Amino acid sequence: MKSRNVLKAALTILALLAMILSLPGCSADDSSLTIKPELFEYSPYMSTTPGIPLVAVFTRELKNKNYVYHWIAEEGAFLKWHGSASGMGRIEVLGRDVMTNEHKIYWTVDPDHEIKAESFEVHLTVEELDTGKVMFETSLEIEQRDPLYFVIENGD
Repeated sequence: MKSRNVLKAALTILALLAMILSLPGCSADDSSLTIKPELFEYSPYMSTTPGIPLVAVFTRELKNKNYVYHWIAEEGAFLKWHGSASGMGRIEVLGRDVMTNEHKIYWTVDPDHEIKAESFEVHLTVEELDTGKVMFETSLEIEQRDPLYFVIENGD
């Protein structure tokens, strides 16, 4: 009788554990957040844009939510390019660590600053504005094939 109760308790625990593990949840490594580059090759000397346009693609709606995009570049810096309608083509340097509610940002490098790394990453997290809790995260690798010539491998 005692072994039967132990077996029943063990089966109950296993069933509960299976139910808990099968529940959907949000993890910081959720694939619902990606970085979509609009250019896959870039050199500051041969480009008509101030940098590589990077778009945060997030399958959840952020409007009226208390979330913020947090961009971090291991190398280079982020820019905001004010279009001709809103800022006469003005470029604003934002730095390497940027928190914004805008989903599009530009990555660039200062031609006077040598990057020694052959590859590095741009990191993106979606964080709760009030707590700073990371809800989702992703990253994108940028390769430096030649000095000041950068490539992003097309993931398609």
